[in-house]
Amino acid sequence: MGDMRDKEAQLRMMREECRDLAVKINTLEMDKTEHELVMAALKPLDPARKCFRMIGNVVVERTVAEVLPAVEKNRDQISGTVKMFTEMMAKKQQAASDFAAEHKIQEQRTSAPAKEAPTSDEGSSQGVLI
Repeated sequence: MGDMRDKEAQLRMMREECRDLAVKINTLEMDKTEHELVMAALKPLDPARKCFRMIGNVVVERTVAEVLPAVEKNRDQISGTVKMFTEMMAKKQQAASDFAAEHKIQEQRTSAPAKEAPTSDEGSSQGVLI
């Protein structure tokens, strides 16, 4: 019986790794959105216009022409990291599912996925993240 508990603990750890990756992906997606908002605000401006950018804890004065490519590059790097983490999470989720099936571990779901939630209460704010 102890062996089964070890397997269940290992599966829980695998699922936790997937949840951690999901949190990181969500955070990166928010960062990417912020970069896109900055890009949208900078694009219509005169490239010679003065622009301030925070690098670490330091605010530096640059021009829009200098800052916009740097913001675009950061956004692209974030997108690449999101893609890498998403692929990694999919592999880890599949490995966890395979592990559970191989060891015949029944997983309890504490909550239903959001996609299966009833849509009749559209006015309700339950389940909405802002």
